[in-house]
Amino acid sequence: MIDVGWDTPVGALLGREERMAKYGGAKYGGIEPSGTTPNVFIYSDPDRGEAFGYNFDGWNEDRTVFLYTGEGRVGDQQMRDGNRAILEHQTKGRALRVFVAEGFIPGTSQKNHRYIGEFKIDEERPFFLEEAPDEANELRTVFVFRLHLLGEAFHRETDQSSTGDIKVITEAVLIPLEAHVTQTFKNPGTEATTAVRRESELCARYISYLDRDFQRWKITPAGETRPLFTDLYDQEGNELYEAKGTATRDAIRRSVGQLLDYQRHITPKPSLALLLPHRPSDDLINFLHSVGVSCVYEELGSGFTRIASNSGQPS
Repeated sequence: MIDVGWDTPVGALLGREERMAKYGGAKYGGIEPSGTTPNVFIYSDPDRGEAFGYNFDGWNEDRTVFLYTGEGRVGDQQMRDGNRAILEHQTKGRALRVFVAEGFIPGTSQKNHRYIGEFKIDEERPFFLEEAPDEANELRTVFVFRLHLLGEAFHRETDQSSTGDIKVITEAVLIPLEAHVTQTFKNPGTEATTAVRRESELCARYISYLDRDFQRWKITPAGETRPLFTDLYDQEGNELYEAKGTATRDAIRRSVGQLLDYQRHITPKPSLALLLPHRPSDDLINFLHSVGVSCVYEELGSGFTRIASNSGQPS
């Protein structure tokens, strides 16, 4: 490896072709290890991230960590090629140099890039795993690397991560029911949008029927960035509801998993109930009772009926 030295100042614009000529590395990838200089070049482009419905890239709140999503556009990302180059850059004696997209090179359609500084990977928690859609809009697992600055940095307000860094401990707080919640990725599709609307309308009818106040929990598990939002929580009765717009077996099985996931983060532990647009089959009611979940379903013209988890009979 031949080190020709690094003479590009922090904050300078440097196109990919010029960078290739001076320091090596290929032209188009998001992560480009150089074969001629001891560098790994990392390119962050928030606009491109938004096109896939996520954007983990950017600084955390106090600008001590820069988050960067690994490479791999289809399926679960793998720890190889560019991702491995980031993970092993210190043992390989390479510098991590981060660039952010900014405008276009004059007279061309090629994006320009601004050099924001040299980084090293966090030794204790080099990355965490997140879910994000791939090119086919299928959810998969991605690496989000945690990078620490070495020396000077160039900061832009637009380079703030929209998710922020992972939580050290789990946080669970009660929030108003009307608080805006976005749990789906961008471009989720008609089916997902319709399901969310049906669940929201079902919750509204149930709240009106009981004429009482409900809240919801916002839960951010340790080691993750995205909070989880429950559907309905009855603080007076300490009961947690999950609403589904359909009473299919698949929907009910998924709902049970969600309720059990939420429940373990809430103190004191709430009782659980599933809110449905109509009565499910007897076998599914038995399934709910076997895992301690009550069933509340809507009956046309007569409101809602509850089958408590410990009774097996409507109440």
